[in-house]
Amino acid sequence: MEQVDNFILREARPDDIANIINLYYSAYEGAYPDKRFTQYPLLQKTIESSNCYIFVATKDEQLVSSILFQYDDINLLSKAGAAVVSPECRGNNLTQSLIKFGIEFLNKNTQGIEVLYITTRTVNRAAQVLTQKLGFKKLGIFPNVHKTTEYETHALAAYYSENAFEKRYVDFNQHPRVKPFFDIVKKECELPEQKFAESWNQKNYEGKVPKLEVIEAPEFVKYRISKLKEENEIDLGFFPFHEPSHLITSPDQNIEVFAYISDVDKYCVITGVKIDREVSFNDLFLKISNILRDRGVRYIEMIIRANRLNIIEKIMNSKFIPCGYFPAFQLDEGKRFDYVVFSRSFEIFDFNNLELTGVNQNFLQEYVKMWEEISIGSKFIKAGLAAQKESEGKKRD
Repeated sequence: MEQVDNFILREARPDDIANIINLYYSAYEGAYPDKRFTQYPLLQKTIESSNCYIFVATKDEQLVSSILFQYDDINLLSKAGAAVVSPECRGNNLTQSLIKFGIEFLNKNTQGIEVLYITTRTVNRAAQVLTQKLGFKKLGIFPNVHKTTEYETHALAAYYSENAFEKRYVDFNQHPRVKPFFDIVKKECELPEQKFAESWNQKNYEGKVPKLEVIEAPEFVKYRISKLKEENEIDLGFFPFHEPSHLITSPDQNIEVFAYISDVDKYCVITGVKIDREVSFNDLFLKISNILRDRGVRYIEMIIRANRLNIIEKIMNSKFIPCGYFPAFQLDEGKRFDYVVFSRSFEIFDFNNLELTGVNQNFLQEYVKMWEEISIGSKFIKAGLAAQKESEGKKRD
Protein backbone atom coordinates (compact mmCIF):
# COMPACT_ATOMS: atom_id res chain seq x y z
CA MET A 1 0.00 0.00 0.00
CA GLU A 2 1.22 3.48 -0.82
CA GLN A 3 -0.19 6.97 -0.48
CA VAL A 4 0.19 9.51 -3.30
CA ASP A 5 -1.33 12.90 -2.51
CA ASN A 6 -4.90 12.15 -1.42
CA PHE A 7 -5.01 8.69 -2.99
CA ILE A 8 -4.23 5.25 -1.61
CA LEU A 9 -2.61 2.78 -4.07
CA ARG A 10 -2.94 -0.93 -3.32
CA GLU A 11 -3.58 -4.39 -4.76
CA ALA A 12 -7.24 -5.13 -5.44
CA ARG A 13 -9.21 -7.40 -3.11
CA PRO A 14 -12.25 -9.63 -3.78
CA ASP A 15 -14.48 -7.12 -1.99
CA ASP A 16 -13.52 -4.53 -4.67
CA ILE A 17 -15.13 -6.50 -7.50
CA ALA A 18 -18.47 -4.71 -7.66
CA ASN A 19 -16.82 -1.29 -7.47
CA ILE A 20 -14.31 -2.19 -10.23
CA ILE A 21 -17.10 -3.36 -12.56
CA ASN A 22 -19.06 -0.17 -11.88
CA LEU A 23 -15.96 1.91 -12.62
CA TYR A 24 -15.44 0.34 -16.06
CA TYR A 25 -19.14 0.42 -16.85
CA SER A 26 -19.43 4.13 -16.14
CA ALA A 27 -16.19 5.04 -17.91
CA TYR A 28 -17.02 3.09 -21.10
CA GLU A 29 -20.81 3.34 -20.98
CA GLY A 30 -21.11 -0.45 -20.90
CA ALA A 31 -19.02 -0.95 -24.07
CA TYR A 32 -15.73 -2.21 -22.58
CA PRO A 33 -14.60 -5.22 -24.69
CA ASP A 34 -12.71 -7.18 -21.98
CA LYS A 35 -15.26 -9.35 -20.16
CA ARG A 36 -12.93 -9.75 -17.18
CA PHE A 37 -14.02 -6.25 -16.15
CA THR A 38 -17.70 -6.63 -16.89
CA GLN A 39 -18.55 -10.05 -15.42
CA TYR A 40 -18.27 -10.82 -11.71
CA PRO A 41 -17.01 -14.47 -11.92
CA LEU A 42 -14.30 -13.59 -14.48
CA LEU A 43 -13.07 -10.62 -12.46
CA GLN A 44 -12.99 -12.74 -9.31
CA LYS A 45 -10.94 -15.37 -11.15
CA THR A 46 -8.57 -12.68 -12.40
CA ILE A 47 -8.00 -11.23 -8.91
CA GLU A 48 -7.36 -14.72 -7.52
CA SER A 49 -5.04 -15.71 -10.39
CA SER A 50 -1.35 -16.26 -9.60
CA ASN A 51 -0.19 -14.39 -12.73
CA CYS A 52 -2.63 -11.45 -12.71
CA TYR A 53 -2.45 -8.40 -10.50
CA ILE A 54 -5.03 -5.63 -10.38
CA PHE A 55 -3.93 -2.43 -8.70
CA VAL A 56 -6.40 0.24 -7.64
CA ALA A 57 -6.44 3.78 -6.32
CA THR A 58 -8.96 4.92 -3.74
CA LYS A 59 -9.91 8.33 -2.38
CA ASP A 60 -11.93 8.62 0.81
CA GLU A 61 -12.44 4.84 0.55
CA GLN A 62 -14.01 5.23 -2.91
CA LEU A 63 -12.39 3.22 -5.74
CA VAL A 64 -11.47 5.72 -8.48
CA SER A 65 -8.85 4.05 -10.70
CA SER A 66 -7.70 0.58 -11.75
CA ILE A 67 -5.08 -1.14 -13.90
CA LEU A 68 -4.26 -4.78 -14.73
CA PHE A 69 -0.76 -6.29 -14.76
CA GLN A 70 -0.28 -9.81 -16.18
CA TYR A 71 2.99 -11.57 -15.38
CA ASP A 72 5.03 -14.32 -17.06
CA ASP A 73 7.76 -15.64 -14.74
CA ILE A 74 9.41 -17.72 -17.50
CA ASN A 75 10.09 -14.71 -19.74
CA LEU A 76 10.33 -12.13 -16.92
CA LEU A 77 7.68 -10.32 -18.90
CA SER A 78 4.63 -8.32 -17.92
CA LYS A 79 1.77 -6.63 -19.71
CA ALA A 80 -0.07 -3.64 -18.26
CA GLY A 81 -3.43 -2.55 -19.55
CA ALA A 82 -7.12 -1.96 -18.94
CA ALA A 83 -6.35 1.32 -17.19
CA VAL A 84 -9.34 3.41 -16.16
CA VAL A 85 -9.86 6.54 -14.07
CA SER A 86 -13.18 7.92 -12.90
CA PRO A 87 -14.01 11.21 -14.67
CA GLU A 88 -13.98 13.31 -11.50
CA CYS A 89 -10.40 12.20 -10.66
CA ARG A 90 -8.77 12.63 -14.05
CA GLY A 91 -5.82 14.99 -14.20
CA ASN A 92 -4.18 13.57 -11.05
CA ASN A 93 -1.68 11.28 -12.87
CA LEU A 94 -3.32 8.21 -11.35
CA THR A 95 -2.52 5.86 -14.24
CA GLN A 96 1.11 6.96 -14.11
CA SER A 97 1.20 6.39 -10.35
CA LEU A 98 -0.40 2.94 -10.66
CA ILE A 99 2.10 1.87 -13.36
CA LYS A 100 5.02 2.90 -11.14
CA PHE A 101 3.39 1.15 -8.19
CA GLY A 102 2.85 -2.00 -10.26
CA ILE A 103 6.47 -2.12 -11.46
CA GLU A 104 7.80 -1.75 -7.92
CA PHE A 105 5.31 -4.33 -6.59
CA LEU A 106 6.24 -6.99 -9.18
CA ASN A 107 9.97 -6.40 -8.86
CA LYS A 108 9.62 -6.86 -5.11
CA ASN A 109 7.16 -9.77 -5.01
CA THR A 110 8.11 -11.87 -8.09
CA GLN A 111 11.26 -12.89 -9.94
CA GLY A 112 11.24 -9.41 -11.47
CA ILE A 113 10.44 -7.70 -14.76
CA GLU A 114 12.87 -7.29 -17.63
CA VAL A 115 10.22 -6.16 -20.13
CA LEU A 116 6.87 -4.51 -19.46
CA TYR A 117 4.63 -3.66 -22.39
CA ILE A 118 1.43 -1.74 -22.70
CA THR A 119 -1.10 -0.83 -25.37
CA THR A 120 -2.65 2.61 -25.25
CA ARG A 121 -5.66 4.18 -26.91
CA THR A 122 -4.93 6.80 -29.56
CA VAL A 123 -8.19 8.75 -29.42
CA ASN A 124 -6.24 11.32 -27.43
CA ARG A 125 -2.59 12.10 -26.78
CA ALA A 126 -2.65 11.77 -23.00
CA ALA A 127 -1.95 8.02 -22.75
CA GLN A 128 0.84 8.17 -25.35
CA VAL A 129 2.51 11.11 -23.59
CA LEU A 130 2.13 9.37 -20.22
CA THR A 131 3.99 6.23 -21.27
CA GLN A 132 6.72 8.30 -22.92
CA LYS A 133 7.28 10.22 -19.67
CA LEU A 134 7.64 6.90 -17.85
CA GLY A 135 10.41 5.79 -20.23
CA PHE A 136 8.38 3.46 -22.44
CA LYS A 137 9.65 3.00 -26.00
CA LYS A 138 7.19 3.16 -28.88
CA LEU A 139 7.15 -0.11 -30.87
CA GLY A 140 4.13 -0.05 -33.21
CA ILE A 141 0.42 0.42 -33.72
CA PHE A 142 -2.63 -1.83 -34.04
CA PRO A 143 -4.94 -0.25 -36.65
CA ASN A 144 -8.64 -0.49 -35.71
CA VAL A 145 -7.77 -3.30 -33.30
CA HIS A 146 -10.78 -2.90 -30.99
CA LYS A 147 -14.27 -1.52 -31.14
CA THR A 148 -16.03 0.14 -28.22
CA THR A 149 -18.44 2.88 -29.25
CA GLU A 150 -16.21 3.37 -32.33
CA TYR A 151 -13.16 1.76 -33.94
CA GLU A 152 -9.97 2.23 -31.96
CA THR A 153 -6.33 2.11 -33.05
CA HIS A 154 -3.97 1.29 -30.19
CA ALA A 155 -0.27 2.02 -29.80
CA LEU A 156 2.32 -0.46 -28.52
CA ALA A 157 5.06 0.61 -26.10
CA ALA A 158 7.48 -1.21 -23.79
CA TYR A 159 9.60 -0.45 -20.75
CA TYR A 160 12.95 -2.26 -20.52
CA SER A 161 15.15 -3.01 -17.53
CA GLU A 162 18.80 -2.04 -17.75
CA ASN A 163 20.00 -5.52 -18.78
CA ALA A 164 17.17 -6.55 -21.15
CA PHE A 165 18.95 -5.46 -24.34
CA GLU A 166 22.21 -7.07 -23.20
CA LYS A 167 20.54 -10.47 -23.72
CA ARG A 168 19.10 -9.57 -27.14
CA TYR A 169 19.79 -12.07 -29.96
CA VAL A 170 21.20 -10.14 -32.95
CA ASP A 171 22.83 -12.82 -35.13
CA PHE A 172 20.45 -12.39 -38.10
CA ASN A 173 19.55 -9.96 -40.88
CA GLN A 174 16.20 -8.23 -41.11
CA HIS A 175 13.56 -9.15 -43.65
CA PRO A 176 13.51 -6.33 -46.28
CA ARG A 177 9.83 -5.53 -45.73
CA VAL A 178 10.24 -5.56 -41.95
CA LYS A 179 13.33 -3.34 -42.04
CA PRO A 180 11.38 -0.01 -42.14
CA PHE A 181 9.63 -0.91 -38.87
CA PHE A 182 12.90 -2.09 -37.33
CA ASP A 183 14.59 1.17 -38.32
CA ILE A 184 11.95 3.20 -36.45
CA VAL A 185 12.39 1.03 -33.35
CA LYS A 186 16.19 1.01 -33.71
CA LYS A 187 16.25 4.78 -33.35
CA GLU A 188 13.63 4.77 -30.59
CA CYS A 189 15.50 2.14 -28.51
CA GLU A 190 19.06 3.05 -29.61
CA LEU A 191 19.73 -0.43 -31.01
CA PRO A 192 22.73 -1.32 -33.18
CA GLU A 193 22.34 -1.33 -36.96
CA GLN A 194 21.28 -4.55 -38.70
CA LYS A 195 21.45 -5.19 -42.42
CA PHE A 196 18.49 -6.46 -44.38
CA ALA A 197 18.66 -9.94 -45.83
CA GLU A 198 19.17 -10.13 -49.60
CA SER A 199 18.31 -13.83 -49.68
CA TRP A 200 17.42 -16.71 -47.37
CA ASN A 201 16.60 -20.39 -47.55
CA GLN A 202 13.06 -20.42 -48.91
CA LYS A 203 11.09 -23.62 -48.45
CA ASN A 204 7.93 -23.76 -50.52
CA TYR A 205 5.34 -26.53 -50.37
CA GLU A 206 2.36 -26.75 -52.70
CA GLY A 207 0.22 -29.42 -51.03
CA LYS A 208 -3.52 -28.79 -51.19
CA VAL A 209 -5.19 -27.49 -48.04
CA PRO A 210 -7.73 -30.08 -46.80
CA LYS A 211 -11.18 -29.35 -45.46
CA LEU A 212 -11.01 -27.43 -42.19
CA GLU A 213 -13.55 -27.37 -39.37
CA VAL A 214 -13.94 -25.06 -36.37
CA ILE A 215 -14.27 -26.30 -32.80
CA GLU A 216 -15.55 -23.76 -30.29
CA ALA A 217 -14.96 -25.39 -26.91
CA PRO A 218 -12.59 -23.24 -24.82
CA GLU A 219 -11.72 -25.76 -22.11
CA PHE A 220 -11.07 -28.57 -24.60
CA VAL A 221 -9.05 -26.20 -26.83
CA LYS A 222 -6.86 -25.09 -23.90
CA TYR A 223 -6.28 -28.73 -22.93
CA ARG A 224 -5.46 -29.70 -26.51
CA ILE A 225 -2.86 -26.97 -27.05
CA SER A 226 -1.23 -27.76 -23.69
CA LYS A 227 -0.83 -31.41 -24.70
CA LEU A 228 0.65 -30.48 -28.09
CA LYS A 229 3.10 -28.11 -26.40
CA GLU A 230 4.20 -30.92 -24.06
CA GLU A 231 4.85 -33.04 -27.18
CA ASN A 232 6.71 -30.15 -28.84
CA GLU A 233 4.30 -30.13 -31.79
CA ILE A 234 3.25 -26.46 -31.64
CA ASP A 235 4.85 -23.75 -33.76
CA LEU A 236 4.27 -19.99 -33.62
CA GLY A 237 3.08 -20.67 -30.09
CA PHE A 238 4.46 -17.68 -28.21
CA PHE A 239 1.63 -15.25 -27.65
CA PRO A 240 1.74 -14.37 -23.95
CA PHE A 241 -1.37 -13.65 -21.92
CA HIS A 242 -3.81 -15.10 -24.44
CA GLU A 243 -5.46 -18.51 -24.22
CA PRO A 244 -7.18 -19.99 -27.30
CA SER A 245 -10.93 -20.30 -27.44
CA HIS A 246 -11.25 -21.90 -30.90
CA LEU A 247 -9.52 -24.68 -32.84
CA ILE A 248 -9.45 -24.83 -36.65
CA THR A 249 -8.57 -28.40 -37.59
CA SER A 250 -8.47 -30.85 -40.47
CA PRO A 251 -10.45 -34.06 -39.86
CA ASP A 252 -7.23 -36.07 -39.44
CA GLN A 253 -5.75 -33.39 -37.12
CA ASN A 254 -2.61 -33.04 -39.25
CA ILE A 255 -3.43 -29.33 -39.23
CA GLU A 256 -4.51 -27.58 -36.04
CA VAL A 257 -4.63 -23.80 -35.71
CA PHE A 258 -5.47 -22.30 -32.34
CA ALA A 259 -7.09 -18.88 -31.97
CA TYR A 260 -8.52 -16.61 -29.33
CA ILE A 261 -11.63 -14.76 -30.49
CA SER A 262 -13.29 -12.03 -28.46
CA ASP A 263 -17.04 -12.47 -28.77
CA VAL A 264 -17.48 -8.82 -27.78
CA ASP A 265 -15.65 -6.99 -30.60
CA LYS A 266 -14.46 -9.94 -32.77
CA TYR A 267 -10.76 -9.33 -32.16
CA CYS A 268 -8.68 -12.46 -32.86
CA VAL A 269 -5.13 -13.66 -32.24
CA ILE A 270 -3.45 -16.82 -33.53
CA THR A 271 -1.89 -18.48 -30.48
CA GLY A 272 -0.22 -21.52 -32.05
CA VAL A 273 -0.27 -23.91 -34.99
CA LYS A 274 0.40 -27.54 -35.81
CA ILE A 275 0.99 -27.69 -39.56
CA ASP A 276 1.36 -30.42 -42.16
CA ARG A 277 4.67 -29.32 -43.68
CA GLU A 278 3.65 -30.46 -47.16
CA VAL A 279 0.68 -28.09 -47.30
CA SER A 280 0.99 -24.63 -48.88
CA PHE A 281 1.45 -22.20 -45.99
CA ASN A 282 0.11 -19.28 -48.04
CA ASP A 283 -3.05 -21.13 -49.08
CA LEU A 284 -3.57 -22.41 -45.55
CA PHE A 285 -3.52 -18.98 -43.93
CA LEU A 286 -5.60 -17.43 -46.67
CA LYS A 287 -8.19 -20.15 -46.00
CA ILE A 288 -7.95 -19.67 -42.23
CA SER A 289 -8.46 -15.92 -42.68
CA ASN A 290 -11.58 -16.56 -44.75
CA ILE A 291 -12.94 -19.00 -42.16
CA LEU A 292 -12.42 -16.47 -39.37
CA ARG A 293 -13.91 -13.63 -41.41
CA ASP A 294 -17.00 -15.74 -42.14
CA ARG A 295 -17.41 -16.23 -38.37
CA GLY A 296 -17.54 -12.45 -37.90
CA VAL A 297 -13.88 -11.85 -37.00
CA ARG A 298 -12.85 -8.37 -38.16
CA TYR A 299 -9.18 -8.27 -37.05
CA ILE A 300 -6.49 -10.99 -36.78
CA GLU A 301 -3.12 -10.62 -35.09
CA MET A 302 0.01 -12.78 -35.17
CA ILE A 303 3.57 -12.42 -33.89
CA ILE A 304 6.61 -14.11 -35.45
CA ARG A 305 10.27 -14.17 -34.46
CA ALA A 306 12.15 -11.60 -36.50
CA ASN A 307 14.88 -14.08 -37.51
CA ARG A 308 12.37 -16.49 -39.14
CA LEU A 309 12.54 -14.86 -42.56
CA ASN A 310 10.89 -17.70 -44.48
CA ILE A 311 7.79 -17.68 -42.23
CA ILE A 312 7.65 -13.87 -42.35
CA GLU A 313 7.66 -13.96 -46.15
CA LYS A 314 4.87 -16.54 -46.20
CA ILE A 315 2.64 -14.73 -43.73
CA MET A 316 2.94 -11.51 -45.73
CA ASN A 317 2.05 -13.44 -48.88
CA SER A 318 -1.08 -14.41 -46.93
CA LYS A 319 -1.94 -10.67 -46.70
CA PHE A 320 -0.83 -10.12 -43.11
CA ILE A 321 0.82 -6.73 -42.70
CA PRO A 322 3.59 -5.79 -40.23
CA CYS A 323 2.46 -3.13 -37.79
CA GLY A 324 5.09 -3.27 -35.05
CA TYR A 325 8.52 -4.51 -34.06
CA PHE A 326 9.16 -5.79 -30.51
CA PRO A 327 12.88 -6.19 -29.67
CA ALA A 328 14.03 -8.49 -26.86
CA PHE A 329 10.52 -9.85 -26.32
CA GLN A 330 10.85 -13.57 -25.57
CA LEU A 331 13.46 -15.03 -23.20
CA ASP A 332 14.73 -18.39 -24.46
CA GLU A 333 17.84 -20.13 -23.11
CA GLY A 334 19.34 -16.90 -21.86
CA LYS A 335 18.68 -14.88 -25.03
CA ARG A 336 15.90 -12.39 -25.69
CA PHE A 337 14.41 -12.70 -29.19
CA ASP A 338 12.86 -9.97 -31.34
CA TYR A 339 9.34 -10.39 -32.72
CA VAL A 340 7.45 -8.81 -35.60
CA VAL A 341 3.79 -8.00 -35.02
CA PHE A 342 1.41 -8.67 -37.94
CA SER A 343 -2.25 -7.87 -38.39
CA ARG A 344 -4.98 -8.40 -40.95
CA SER A 345 -8.16 -6.34 -40.90
CA PHE A 346 -11.41 -6.97 -42.75
CA GLU A 347 -12.78 -3.50 -41.98
CA ILE A 348 -12.53 -0.28 -43.95
CA PHE A 349 -9.92 1.65 -41.97
CA ASP A 350 -11.24 4.51 -39.90
CA PHE A 351 -8.50 6.84 -38.64
CA ASN A 352 -10.62 9.96 -38.15
CA ASN A 353 -10.34 9.85 -34.36
CA LEU A 354 -6.54 9.38 -34.20
CA GLU A 355 -4.30 11.75 -32.27
CA LEU A 356 -0.90 10.13 -32.78
CA THR A 357 2.26 11.48 -31.19
CA GLY A 358 5.90 11.23 -32.25
CA VAL A 359 7.02 8.05 -33.99
CA ASN A 360 3.54 6.53 -33.80
CA GLN A 361 2.79 8.64 -36.86
CA ASN A 362 5.77 7.00 -38.60
CA PHE A 363 4.44 3.53 -37.79
CA LEU A 364 1.07 4.40 -39.32
CA GLN A 365 2.72 5.78 -42.47
CA GLU A 366 4.78 2.60 -42.93
CA TYR A 367 1.74 0.45 -42.24
CA VAL A 368 -0.32 2.23 -44.89
CA LYS A 369 2.54 1.89 -47.41
CA MET A 370 2.78 -1.82 -46.71
CA TRP A 371 -0.99 -2.23 -46.84
CA GLU A 372 -1.00 -0.66 -50.31
CA GLU A 373 1.76 -2.98 -51.48
CA ILE A 374 0.32 -6.19 -50.01
CA SER A 375 -3.42 -5.61 -50.30
CA ILE A 376 -3.58 -3.64 -53.54
CA GLY A 377 -0.40 -4.84 -55.22
CA SER A 378 2.72 -2.92 -56.19
CA LYS A 379 2.08 -3.44 -59.92
CA PHE A 380 -1.35 -1.86 -59.62
CA ILE A 381 0.07 1.09 -57.66
CA LYS A 382 2.86 1.66 -60.17
CA ALA A 383 0.42 1.47 -63.05
CA GLY A 384 -1.85 3.99 -61.34
CA LEU A 385 1.03 6.36 -60.66
CA ALA A 386 2.23 6.03 -64.24
CA ALA A 387 -1.27 6.79 -65.55
CA GLN A 388 -1.55 9.76 -63.24
CA LYS A 389 1.86 11.08 -64.37
CA GLU A 390 0.91 10.64 -68.02
CA SER A 391 -2.39 12.45 -67.48
CA GLU A 392 -0.63 15.34 -65.74
CA GLY A 393 1.87 15.50 -68.62
CA LYS A 394 -0.93 15.77 -71.20
CA LYS A 395 -2.56 18.57 -69.21
CA ARG A 396 0.71 20.52 -69.20
CA ASP A 397 1.06 20.00 -72.96
